Amino acid sequence: MAGPPGPVGTVGPAGAPGADAKWISFRDVLFDFDKADIRPDEQSKITQLAGWVKKNDGLVVRLDGYTDPRGTEPHNMQLSERRAEAVKKALIDAGVPADRIRIAGHGEHPRRCMEKDEACFQADRRVEVFFGTDEGSAAASPRGTR
Repeated sequence: MAGPPGPVGTVGPAGAPGADAKWISFRDVLFDFDKADIRPDEQSKITQLAGWVKKNDGLVVRLDGYTDPRGTEPHNMQLSERRAEAVKKALIDAGVPADRIRIAGHGEHPRRCMEKDEACFQADRRVEVFFGTDEGSAAASPRGTR
């Protein structure tokens, strides 16, 4: 059984994009069970993310929401979208222009972890954050973003 993920280091400067390098990943924003509000212990990620986006004018941020497997598929789809919307609202409140944010809800798929314990469920309750450009948005996203 895998343990919880370790701490993530700081994000370095973006390098030149390669042929397949359309998006740059950022640390996930994590959520409590069946909740879509930003936890106080996750707020520093929002602050850091907003600062990064504001410093890099050409970047667009993509927010992909997910849930753990508990709950019905329709409920989990709505919850994953609400989580992505919550991060979007927090970024807008921090000064990021709304037109530079794309969101998508994916429900419980794909899962990060298949165990049935709280550490695994926590890894699945997330909003994944990516940086890219409008030119790369459609090609880089496996599912539609809005």
